[in-house]
Amino acid sequence: MRDSFRRSMHGRVLGAGLLTAMLVLAAPHAAHADPERVKFLADKLRADDFRVRTNAALALGATNDDGAVPPLCGALDDSSEVVRQAAAVAMKRLSRPSALGCLRARDGRESNDGVKIAITRAIEAISAAGGGDPGGGSDEKIKNNPNAKYYISLSTVANSTGRSQPEVEAVVLKAIKQKLEAAGTVQIAPPKETADSARDTMKKRKLSGFYLAIAVDRFDYSGGNLRVKVKIGVFTYPGKSLLGNVDKTLTKEGVSNGDKSSEDQMLDMAAGLASEQFAQNASAFL
Repeated sequence: MRDSFRRSMHGRVLGAGLLTAMLVLAAPHAAHADPERVKFLADKLRADDFRVRTNAALALGATNDDGAVPPLCGALDDSSEVVRQAAAVAMKRLSRPSALGCLRARDGRESNDGVKIAITRAIEAISAAGGGDPGGGSDEKIKNNPNAKYYISLSTVANSTGRSQPEVEAVVLKAIKQKLEAAGTVQIAPPKETADSARDTMKKRKLSGFYLAIAVDRFDYSGGNLRVKVKIGVFTYPGKSLLGNVDKTLTKEGVSNGDKSSEDQMLDMAAGLASEQFAQNASAFL
């Protein structure tokens, strides 16, 4: 089904290829960033035809203009998954740190696998270029495991909890790393590694690679209880094709709304259990 969807989306985008050229040629031009050209393309993001919106997004990514970020952020909420993916690709090309906020916000609620991958790649590329840490603390020393069988790259945390990103990542990523390292079969990859570097390392050490896309749902305090859900999407690495997922939901009874101590406790437990389950069954994803 995934292959069918990818072929369908590929054909739809290729079928709209001429529209890209038309948009680029019709848009006002200038030697440098041109507000009129950005405005022209931003207006096309409101067109009825999804192909026009898709190619307007891609053309905005080629403007090298800070003003292209707001309309592209808006396009991340488009009804078409093709347009949303194009917007993420365009923001990756623009590489503006100001795009990280809306990319991370959309990442937390995006349901389409292809769009999520494009968003993740945009976040990582912008972060690696100096827009921020892509997750996990880039200055943290990576422990070498000479007995590793699996090479694991961790995403930033798609945080829908309402808590700050640093707070949530500090708890979740620490728990995941501890469990993966305790498994004895995992080598965690550096957070700012290039695809070529990853391939070289995996080839030299004969490792199988996985990319773990980590997300935390909004805390649920209904019924006087705290419900926490941590989701880990399992992808190939560095290619990032979806293989499956490991989710863990935990409930703590009798918790008042906004109890950060309980939230941290449950986040730690859920993230640890989800990553432990993955580590124990990693071979099943190959």
